[in-house]
Amino acid sequence: MFLSKVINNISSFFVKKKKNGAGYLKSELSVQSLPGQSGHYPGRKSRLARLRQLFSRKKKTSYNNYSRPVNKRRLLVKGAGLTAAALVLLVGIVVGAKHLLPDNFEKLPIFQVSAITYSGNKTLSNENLREASGIILHQSSLVGLKCANVEARLAKVPWIAQAEVKKNWPSTVEISIVENVPQALLHSEGPDGNQLQYIDKNGHPFMAVKPGAEIDFPVITGLAEINDPVLQQKSLDEVLIFLEKINGNNPQLPAQSVSEIHLNQDGEMVVYLVEYPFPIFFGNSNTSKKYYRLVQVLKTLYKQKGKGSISQIEYIQMDYLNDKVLVAQTQSS
Repeated sequence: MFLSKVINNISSFFVKKKKNGAGYLKSELSVQSLPGQSGHYPGRKSRLARLRQLFSRKKKTSYNNYSRPVNKRRLLVKGAGLTAAALVLLVGIVVGAKHLLPDNFEKLPIFQVSAITYSGNKTLSNENLREASGIILHQSSLVGLKCANVEARLAKVPWIAQAEVKKNWPSTVEISIVENVPQALLHSEGPDGNQLQYIDKNGHPFMAVKPGAEIDFPVITGLAEINDPVLQQKSLDEVLIFLEKINGNNPQLPAQSVSEIHLNQDGEMVVYLVEYPFPIFFGNSNTSKKYYRLVQVLKTLYKQKGKGSISQIEYIQMDYLNDKVLVAQTQSS
C-alpha cells in the first residue's frame, strides 16, 4: 500500500506542467536505450514503467527473503488441535475440578439427572431403588452426585447385597445391584418372642420376616441353643451344605419338600419333610454324601405301596453303623 502511494506521487511529479506553462509530452519522458550488438535500437521504455518495474522487483525480493506463503492445511490442523485441547480441558474441569467451576454450575439443566437405568433387581422395583438412592429426577445434578454416597444409601436396603452406581454424562445414572437371595428362615428367640429371619447362602441373616411375607422356605431351629461357638459354626456349615443340595431341585427331595432343619445341642442335624412327620437323622458330618443316599432311599420308598411304603416309616437314620442307612417302620395294627 505504501509503495503504491510512492509510485503515484512520483508519477504525478513527472506529469506536472512546466513553470512556463508548457506541459511535458509523453515522448519527452522516455529515454532511448543504447544500441545492442546487433546495431538495432531496442524499444524505448517510459520512466514510469521503469520505476514500476524497479519497485516490483524490490517487493518480490523482500517477499522471498522475509515471508512464507500461507499453508491452509497447517492452519486447519492447528485449529483442530486447539479445539480438541479446549474440549479436554472442559471435560477435565467437569469431572475432576469442580472447585474451579462457578457455584451455580450444578444448576445447569444439561447436567440435571433426567433418567436412571436399573439392572439386577427382581424383588425390588425401580421405584424402590430410586427412592433408596436419594436421587430426584430433574433436580439432582450429575456434577455434584457422589456415586459412593449413593451406593452406601442403597446398601442399607436389606434386600441389596451389593450396589454399583455409575455416571453416564451428561444426565443419566446407572444403578446395578445384586439382591440377597433367601435360602432359609432362621428361628431365634428375641426380646419380643420368637423371630424369623431370612438368611443368604452364607448363613448371614439380612432381614426379619414381616407378617404376611413369603415363608415358603425351610426353617432352621436350635442353632442359637448351641453354646460352643465353634460347634455352632460347624453345625451351620453342614446345614448350608444341605440347603445347597436341596436347592438343586432333585424331584425326590426338592427344597419345597423340607419343612424344618433342627439342630440339637450336640450340633446333630435332624430333617423333617412337609408331607411326612417322621424325622431323618443326619448326624453332624458328611452331609453331602448322606444327602445322595437319602435321595435313593426316598426314591425306593415312594415306589412301594402298602406295607413298607413311605407312609409306614417311623424314622430314617442316615449315620447308622458303618455308614449304613436304617429305615424304621411303625408296627402295623
